[in-house]
This record gives sequence, C-alpha cells and structure tokens, in this order.
Amino acid sequence: MLSFFQEDALMARPKSVFSEGLAASAKADMASLGHHKILQKLQAIIAATSFPLETVAQVMGVAAESIWRWAKAYKKDGLAGLYPQPKKPKLSKLTAVQKNEVLAWVDKRTNPAGGQIHWTLERLQYSIMKEFNVSLGITSIWVWLRRENRVLKVPRPRHAKADIQAQEDFKKTS
Repeated sequence: MLSFFQEDALMARPKSVFSEGLAASAKADMASLGHHKILQKLQAIIAATSFPLETVAQVMGVAAESIWRWAKAYKKDGLAGLYPQPKKPKLSKLTAVQKNEVLAWVDKRTNPAGGQIHWTLERLQYSIMKEFNVSLGITSIWVWLRRENRVLKVPRPRHAKADIQAQEDFKKTS
C-alpha cells in the first residue's frame, strides 16, 4: 500500500482555479455591487431586528454604538444616510495676517520684538502663544511650516561625551 505522499505524487495536479475569465467576472460583480460598506451596514441593521444588538456588533466586528448610529441615519435619511459624509476642514487658529507675521519672523530670524533669534519649534510655539494668545501644538507648527516650504535651521548635533579639544587638534593637523 502506498503512503499518502506517494499517492499524491502519482495523481495529476489540479489546474489552477484562477483564470482571466474568473477575474473579469469578479470585476463585473464588484462594479454592480456598489459600496460594500453600505451592504454591511444594512445587514447589521436587519440582523439587529432579530438578534441582540451586542451579538450583532460582536459578529460584525464593530461597536454596538456604530450600529445604533447607522440605524438612526438610515431611518432619518434613507440609504443616503449610510454613505460616508465628507468631513469639514478644521479651521485654522491663526488668521492669514497672523500666519504671514509668523512666517516673516521665521524668514528674518527675528522675534516679535525685532531682536535676532534662533528659532526652534518650542520657541515659536511660545512666541505665538504670547503674541496672539493662540495655543498650537508642536506638530501642527511643524506641518504648517513644511506646507509653507519653511524649515527651521537645526544646529549640527554634538555627542555629549565628545572631546572638543581633540576635535580641534585633529582639524589643525589634517
């Protein structure tokens, strides 16, 4: 009697299930399906009428509050309520004039009083808070400066245990 592996070696390999025709058929079905998230939401709403909400939420892998919101949106707006709504852009805390003033500080390397300064994100954050009474996060300031094609000058890093005298002696001899 042949072992399992020997029998498998004698049998012909099955042809691949995947083909171009199958792929074309799948693409056509996807196009007619529409927004699959909407179908999941409708299925959850339907299931919640027959089963406990917590059970449906666990099976669907979402929070029960989400299904509750979907049902309320569907009841209020119909199918359109289940489609994702565009998010409104968050308004800037600084006005256009204030932004231009801050960019001028960065470009001229001067503080609001007109004195020379080496800007860091923390210093810029503090100056904006002090001058305009607006609290901005470090990351927000960094992203905004990047969008404006501004980069704060960063000093060359120095190791804490570096021997400065040895480095100077090396520079003189090379």
